[in-house]
Amino acid sequence: MKPILYVLAVLLLLSCSKDDGTNEVNIRLRNASGIKFENATYNEVNFGDIEPGSTTEYRLFQNQYSYGSVSITIEGEEYGWIPIDFVGESLLENGNYTFVYFFDSTNKVLSDNLVKD
Repeated sequence: MKPILYVLAVLLLLSCSKDDGTNEVNIRLRNASGIKFENATYNEVNFGDIEPGSTTEYRLFQNQYSYGSVSITIEGEEYGWIPIDFVGESLLENGNYTFVYFFDSTNKVLSDNLVKD
């Protein structure tokens, strides 16, 4: 009888765990350029201005991929991108991530690199 009670207790505990399939990740932005970023936005969340060499605070996101919608104003011009789809992509694992952005002022190109912290 005791083994049955033990199994039932374990099953009861496991059934109480909350797993709604939501991934939670903390994302921050880093300006790896020598130029100030203004109004830096990632997936519609405004991180504000980012001074050269600076990193923002983390913000909590759910169900994020390794790239997203980006908008950054640099010297009065808006740079960024909007993904078309996420076909074939996997969600980021729970954890902390930093998008490192670099602006090539010669060619006027914004690029990024995702780092898992």
